[in-house]
Amino acid sequence: MTNTATTLTEAEVRQMVDVWYRALDIHVPLEEFLAMVADEGIEFRFPEVTVTDKAGLTQWYNRVINTFFDEVHETKELAISTAGDQAEVKILTLWQASVWNPPAPKSERIAFNARQTWKVRRSPTTGKPVVTTYIVDSFEPVGGTGALPVKEM
Repeated sequence: MTNTATTLTEAEVRQMVDVWYRALDIHVPLEEFLAMVADEGIEFRFPEVTVTDKAGLTQWYNRVINTFFDEVHETKELAISTAGDQAEVKILTLWQASVWNPPAPKSERIAFNARQTWKVRRSPTTGKPVVTTYIVDSFEPVGGTGALPVKEM
């Protein structure tokens, strides 16, 4: 385990961002996804819902992995400010995915530019960086993409 008093480095946070988006792209098991999130005191503001606990985040994740496929997150801009065991992250990500809306004969490719602000801190239990706050500041369609399709779970 890493020393919990150690300052978070920009390199650690940058690696965590890469791992985060890769996990979303390949739909890792729920436990793997939740391990990258603080255990308490979280806030996740997505375009379609705000969640403040891991139960809500579990519902969101299950809905997302059962709605979207062939996902690709491409980081366009990344700015990291560290202070002790915490960091603020500003990100512009191009998110692309496919979605199928039955009974449509084909899936549809969608794309959005998402500006986000994250707060990351070092976990007191694992010593690894974890997300405490994840705010989608803007979510703009790219190309002919319409509104974000939201399915109920």
